[in-house]
Amino acid sequence: MEKISNNEFRASVNEFGWSRVFGGLIVAQSIIASYRTVKDKYLHSLHSYFLRGGDPNIIMNYEVNTLREGRSFAQRIVSAYQNEKLIFYMVASFQKKEEGLEHQVNIPDDIVEPESLKTEIEILNNVFKHKPDNIKDTRDRGRAIEFRPIEPRDITRPKHVDPFQMLWLKTSKKIDLDFIMNQALLAYASDYTILDTALMPHGISIFQKDIQVASLDHSIWFHDINFDMNDWILYSQKSPRTKGNRGFAEGTLFSYDGNLIATVAQEGMIRKMPTI
Repeated sequence: MEKISNNEFRASVNEFGWSRVFGGLIVAQSIIASYRTVKDKYLHSLHSYFLRGGDPNIIMNYEVNTLREGRSFAQRIVSAYQNEKLIFYMVASFQKKEEGLEHQVNIPDDIVEPESLKTEIEILNNVFKHKPDNIKDTRDRGRAIEFRPIEPRDITRPKHVDPFQMLWLKTSKKIDLDFIMNQALLAYASDYTILDTALMPHGISIFQKDIQVASLDHSIWFHDINFDMNDWILYSQKSPRTKGNRGFAEGTLFSYDGNLIATVAQEGMIRKMPTI
């Protein structure tokens, strides 16, 4: 993240194997940019909109503006541009550290341990041994995060199933992280699989060439900043509703020891394209 002025920054959004900018990357970079304008407070929530598709070959410019600066809370607006076109818009809220009432829901019971599960790449390697023509091969994409689905779907023959899934995730390689990078990486990872959940009742997959899927918005509530993305995190996802070519999904993220870290909500465009 390069600083241009006190409230302007820019960064590369080029990830190997991606033909367009991954939404989670813009959210993550916006978190980092907004933190550079805040002192002594921690990000507790963000609400964002993906307005245009981004080009991974063009630098992303970030402008951070102060919405409010209070004693306990502070809000920032982050606007992301490419070629002077607004790509992304986010409102982020920060809070000073405080103690108060506390409770949380429990982590789901009887969860399969991550070490006994196959990685996403191992699953895809098995799928593409006999690759159908209508399935996109995404194995060449860089993976900053390692994902291990608890009940992997067969993307070549997706079944009509309930819109619920769980997976484990962590950094692909152990790296030194501060709390800002932990939040940024969690935001990055939270956009990766959540919208898939809205496809499950319809027996379709994002890997199909006749499916057009794009994130429209993304919200995160950080309940705790004391977590490490180098350690396993459980991501539980569900989709209450899909209608009007839009799917809605929500998820909760738990640390390995059961601490509820964050809650996520996203709506995305889902279109079944005509086959030629």
